[in-house]
Amino acid sequence: MKKKIKEQICEVTHDGTKCIDERIDAVFNIRQNNMPDDTSKQLADDVIYFSSLITMTLEENGPHMYDSHLLELYTLLAETFVEQKDYRQLGQLAEDVLDLIRYEVTSWEAMEYTLPRIIDAVGESVYNHYLYELLLHYSRAATREGKLSVEMKGHLRKMLKLRILLEDNFWLDHLFNKDLQKAIASLFSSEELLKIMMRPDIGNLRKDPVEYTLEWESIYYDLQDELDRRFSNAPRHMGFCFYYWNAEKELLREKYNIEWLTPSQMNPGVMFD
Repeated sequence: MKKKIKEQICEVTHDGTKCIDERIDAVFNIRQNNMPDDTSKQLADDVIYFSSLITMTLEENGPHMYDSHLLELYTLLAETFVEQKDYRQLGQLAEDVLDLIRYEVTSWEAMEYTLPRIIDAVGESVYNHYLYELLLHYSRAATREGKLSVEMKGHLRKMLKLRILLEDNFWLDHLFNKDLQKAIASLFSSEELLKIMMRPDIGNLRKDPVEYTLEWESIYYDLQDELDRRFSNAPRHMGFCFYYWNAEKELLREKYNIEWLTPSQMNPGVMFD
C-alpha cells in the first residue's frame, strides 16, 4: 500500500498541467481516501504526504512565491513528528524552516500562525539553538509589523531565557537589535525581566549547563537510543530513574567525554522516584 501511495503522490506532484494548489489538494484527497485505521500507520503515511509536498513546493518556490504553502506544510510535518515522538527529525526540519526565513523576506502573514506551532514542536526536542533562532526571527518579524503583543510573552520569555542559557549564541546577537530589545522591554516589567535573568531555567527543574550546548544536541538522540537498548527489558520500578541516570552519566563520560550532573544532583531538594 505504501508503494502505491508513493506512486500516486509522485504522479500528482509531477503533473505540470495543474497549478500547485490543485496538486496539493489532490494529494490531500489521496490522503483522505487512504486513511488507515492504525494511528501509527497514518502518521507514517503523513510523513510521506507532507514531505513529498514540501519537496514539490520547494522546487517551484522561486522568489518566495509559496512561502505560506511551505510553512503550512512544515507545520503539519513538525506536528506529525511530535505525535510520533520522533523528535530527532525536528532538527533537520528546523534547519529547513530557517533556510526559508533567514533572509527576512517571508511575509508576516505566512509566519504569523504557522511559526508559533513550528516553534512549539521544535520546543519538544533537544534542539535549543534552532529553537532560539526561530524565536528570534518570529519576534523580529512581529516587531517590524508592529504585532509584538502580550499574547507572545510566553515565546518571548523562552527566547530571553535561551539567550542566557545557550553557551554560544553570540553569533546571533546581531538579530537581537535595539528595536527588538525596546519592543520586548515595553511588554515586560523590570521585575519580570530581573526574574528571568536571575532564574532563566526552562521548566521546573534545573539542568546541567552542558544540556544547552551544541555538543549535547549533536549526541543526545544517539545517547537515548543506546540507553533504550540497554534498558529495553528492565522493569520500571521505584528508583529506576537513578539506575537510568547513573548509566547515562557513565555512558556520557566514557563514550563522549562529557561530564554531566543528573537531575537529582542539580536539584538536591527535590524527591525523585
